[in-house]
Amino acid sequence: MKITGKTIAVGLVGAMLMVLTLTGIAMAADSITGTVAEKGEIIVLDAADSTYVLEGSDKAPEMIGKKVKVTGTIAEKENVKVINVLSMEEVTE
Repeated sequence: MKITGKTIAVGLVGAMLMVLTLTGIAMAADSITGTVAEKGEIIVLDAADSTYVLEGSDKAPEMIGKKVKVTGTIAEKENVKVINVLSMEEVTE
């Protein structure tokens, strides 16, 4: 079989799609409940298991001091847990 530039390109595209698919599976959304707090200039979610920096939410400042359920993707950046917020709703009990 002759290897051409087209064959290599198709292989690379296939490999990239596989990586993106696996990354998407690993980045499934999680939901965490806790209290929104302000730590200096950073808005965080204080949950039972940890503290998470909230990113990507315009609602976070108005939720300070409230118990909320946050849904988003969690990552660790420089030993800090970060939630890229997809949704945030107040928890009323």
